[in-house]
Amino acid sequence: MIHNPASVQKLLDAIKVSLGFGVKTIVITKAVGTAAQQGIPEAFRLVLKSGATLIVLPDIKDAIELLRPDSIYFLSTRGNPMDNIKGRTLMIVQASDQSFMQSELNLGQQVKVISRDVGSTALLTLALNKVLDKCIE
Repeated sequence: MIHNPASVQKLLDAIKVSLGFGVKTIVITKAVGTAAQQGIPEAFRLVLKSGATLIVLPDIKDAIELLRPDSIYFLSTRGNPMDNIKGRTLMIVQASDQSFMQSELNLGQQVKVISRDVGSTALLTLALNKVLDKCIE
């Protein structure tokens, strides 16, 4: 899930990375500004072209309620190591320069993908590579 995108470019980069790793369902929550106005239509175009599904929702709680994942991971530079990911998993990347709010983190588990701040797109790329590497041709 791509949470809180404000930049069209960050949103589209996250979409392209997700599609590149074969993610079939991409969720966007709390899109604001130009990402909401211009990024969402472009994201729909990219996702539909690839045969995947795009879901746009107001908040993380809505995604959890509708998708009912087995586990929820907030991708971060802090938290527990990202190990043993199984089942229906919702991986959430913060696509803005803000940190996740504590009320959001209480909905799942904060996991450390890498200890350095590499930006949201790189964080998502590293997480998907770690989880899906063996699934990619």
